[in-house]
Amino acid sequence: MKTITINKLPIPTWTWLKVNDRTVELNDYISGVSPKIIDIPMEIEVDNEYHDFKNPDFLDMELGAGEGLGDLIRDCGAISNCYRVKKGDKCQTALRLNVDYNDVDEASTALSRLTFILEDEAEMTCVIFFKGKSVSAINDIRIMAGKKACLTLVEIFDLQDDSTFVDSIGGNYDEKSGLKLTHVMKSQGDISLGLASNLVGYKSYLDIDTGYLVKGNDKLDINYVSRHRGRLTDTKINVSGVLRDTAKKTFRGTIDFIKGCKDATGDEREDVLLMDPGVHNNTVPLILCAEEDVEGAHGASIGKISDEILFYLQARGIPEEQINELMAKSRIDAVIGRISDEATRAELLGNE
Repeated sequence: MKTITINKLPIPTWTWLKVNDRTVELNDYISGVSPKIIDIPMEIEVDNEYHDFKNPDFLDMELGAGEGLGDLIRDCGAISNCYRVKKGDKCQTALRLNVDYNDVDEASTALSRLTFILEDEAEMTCVIFFKGKSVSAINDIRIMAGKKACLTLVEIFDLQDDSTFVDSIGGNYDEKSGLKLTHVMKSQGDISLGLASNLVGYKSYLDIDTGYLVKGNDKLDINYVSRHRGRLTDTKINVSGVLRDTAKKTFRGTIDFIKGCKDATGDEREDVLLMDPGVHNNTVPLILCAEEDVEGAHGASIGKISDEILFYLQARGIPEEQINELMAKSRIDAVIGRISDEATRAELLGNE
């Protein structure tokens, strides 16, 4: 087994809190798995053997899960599935991909790699479904967005129990370009999500909307880092979820205002519903500031269902267990309802 440290907090806090990073164990042998295309817009060019390590723009890109995982991927020499949208092209439909682990070797770590290159004024939406049997897996995504380009990325995680999964996203964003990211987490097992965004250009942006349900003995570890370098850059991070049984979750959200990013703005929020006394929650909102002329805010709401709401619903004949299910479902459905791709939204809400 390989033991790797991932999701490091940019500035460590007290070690006894045990939130500065995390370690995961992955199977030694790495095998590649390619996403299957469900739907693809005609505007997208596909290169299934893209060698992004030969592209200098990707060599120094900060990665969501960190350098340790990046070194592992580079050393194994894995190629990437590249999706490119040319200058001025705006995809009218979504690229929909399916990463299915049912056929992978259980003794290996399954590695999927995706690269998105959006030239100036290009726009696209990509929806990725991760599903299948219990698996050790890594998903690596790298993004280059030119001026006024926009990538809308939706990742839906629905893996089976005992999975160990790491999702790592890195991206550079030019003038008035950005990433709109939605994470829907319903997987079982030990799941880690990491994202690093480099807001280089004037008015570049990051917009994250995450919904999760963690139950049983499962674990969820989230690390979002947004580096503000350009003027008037903007970050919005909205995370909402439910913890049940003896589940454990850590959320790290970092907005880093780097000197020179005048008039930049950032806001991060988390709303956590604790359903059972055995759950364990860590929320670490962090704002770093080396530039004076910026505006940043963070906040967290953590608690259980209020007695007033519980009494109101029970008085209308709804059993407590059903109330818990309704409240948990509503958190996920709220995030799903904001997915821009109609087909994906209807499929997910229809399967609830």
